[in-house]
Amino acid sequence: MPERDQPGPGADVVALLAEIARQNKVIQALTNRAERTSMGAGRSDFDAFQTALTLEREVRCRTADLEKALRDNERITRALRESEAKFRAVVNQPLVGISVIENGRFTFTNAKHSEIFGYTPDEFLGLGPVDLAAASDQPKVAEQMRNRESGEAKSVDYTLRGRRKDGAEIDIEVHGGVMELGEKRVFVSVVLDVSERMRAERETQALYDLLREQSIRDGLTALFNRRYLDASLERELILASRSGKNLSIVMSDLDHFKTVNDRYGHLGGDEVLRAVAAELMKVCRSGDLACRYGGEEFLLVLPDVPEAKARDRAEHMRAAVAAMPIRYDSAVISVTASFGVASFPESGKSRGELLAAADKALYAAKSGGRNQVRGTVDARPDGSAASPEKPASIESRPISQRAA
Repeated sequence: MPERDQPGPGADVVALLAEIARQNKVIQALTNRAERTSMGAGRSDFDAFQTALTLEREVRCRTADLEKALRDNERITRALRESEAKFRAVVNQPLVGISVIENGRFTFTNAKHSEIFGYTPDEFLGLGPVDLAAASDQPKVAEQMRNRESGEAKSVDYTLRGRRKDGAEIDIEVHGGVMELGEKRVFVSVVLDVSERMRAERETQALYDLLREQSIRDGLTALFNRRYLDASLERELILASRSGKNLSIVMSDLDHFKTVNDRYGHLGGDEVLRAVAAELMKVCRSGDLACRYGGEEFLLVLPDVPEAKARDRAEHMRAAVAAMPIRYDSAVISVTASFGVASFPESGKSRGELLAAADKALYAAKSGGRNQVRGTVDARPDGSAASPEKPASIESRPISQRAA
């Protein structure tokens, strides 16, 4: 609390001693008067003696009361001094900033509060909490102040971006309460500079995000990986089933990719994969998923897209890949890709059925001459309808039988 002058114990002692002296004078005057009265009225010496004893007893009682009051005052004064010493020890500790706010302005701040914000105690007297907040957080601080002023909140706990006297921004944690002094509301706040903690938390979150991204992304192409595809495709199928909407997948495979690796080496092949992946990303909407499905295989998940539109998009991708020159060292590499399209619910209702249908359509495109798009209705090389039998799972087919 703000320092205020307390009356020293010396003033009370002087007042009590003066009272004792005054009472003694009164008693002496009464004694003299009693003696004169008893002598003038012809009273006996015994009566005078008895009166003197009574007055003396009253003097002793009054003196004892005053001495007790003096001792109580000294005890209270010592307690006040001890309490003040404890208060100063608490508010001047070097761990947290402490402030008292009255009528929206600081009326007391401790040394740590000055250290945190860079203002002297006298400079704080003309400032309020809003003045110590960064521009972006001033509305938040003003709202917290209004909540305490209105009685809506007895205490507040929040973090904000603070602003030091030198203009530097820091992270501040505030814990505030309300004291009722008569009809006046006084706010007591404890503030901590948590900049280092927040910086560490941001770095930890950034590292977590990076690790999560690396866990779901293919390191070479930056497309989503197979692990992420499996979980996401299952989720998208559930959403499509609930909403009654279509869901299409497009499976693509680079034609004669082994020849590219044999001629340009694996580094050349990696450059081709990166370039094709970047081209596929250009045709993806925000809700689409582009994944690296295998070595040179890619898979796109297209929510709310029927098979006919998915085939149109696949054809657009096929033409873009075929027309794309890929530069590697001094060479220009050209590649083509084949595409297989399948849709929910016509081609399959589960993840395994849908992937198998798309793989079968891709196999038809490969067998039909490559560099083309096939759907489930023309999954055979001759263009006839696909067999109604349940297609074998793509995972269960031997690698030697997969589309080459």
